[in-house]
Amino acid sequence: MLLALIYLLAAEPVKTPNPNKVADFAEIESRIYKTEMLENFEERELSEILLPQENQAEVRLSRELAPPLSESTQYASVRVLAPETRRVRLQFKTPREIRSYCRAFSFWLNVEKPHARLTLIVEDRDQVRHFIDSGDLQFRGWRKLTLPVGQRIRQHDLYLGEKSALKLIGIEIVFSAKYTKGKLPLILIDEIAAEVRDKYQLPPELKK
Repeated sequence: MLLALIYLLAAEPVKTPNPNKVADFAEIESRIYKTEMLENFEERELSEILLPQENQAEVRLSRELAPPLSESTQYASVRVLAPETRRVRLQFKTPREIRSYCRAFSFWLNVEKPHARLTLIVEDRDQVRHFIDSGDLQFRGWRKLTLPVGQRIRQHDLYLGEKSALKLIGIEIVFSAKYTKGKLPLILIDEIAAEVRDKYQLPPELKK
């Protein structure tokens, strides 16, 4: 019996790695990139998060509708108060800084009236402002959007250990048409985050 078992084990072919196997890039990326929360509208008053509005729009923290995630209890609500209002800008009182390398911004959005556009206003390492556009928002209800950060937006460090920052300055919402009284648009925003990975680090022997 023992000899037969030894024979079977010896006869079993040794498995070698398949060089033609396609790598699971999604799994690899999940190990490299992580989510960095920038604003979840849970921990501070609105006056501590955003600068006051300068146009006819009501911006407040709300709990009227169900939030997009079970761990969320409230979100930012943007309601236009006058038909002639076509543009609403939400500017952070303190810009959100991302010191890791950012490949994309993500957030949850609920659009009551379609035909609007949302733009993220960011400032790169050279203090140049860029506008990351969502395209036409043609949906209702909560949806998670992910907006990639283009290569033209400079955020790489010029030297090892610099830790330059990409800044999220604010959000601009543009409505494509005027609305009659009683049909003014409402947009809800929640869970603004960045998809980031570490930048290049100094080798340990050079940090001394």
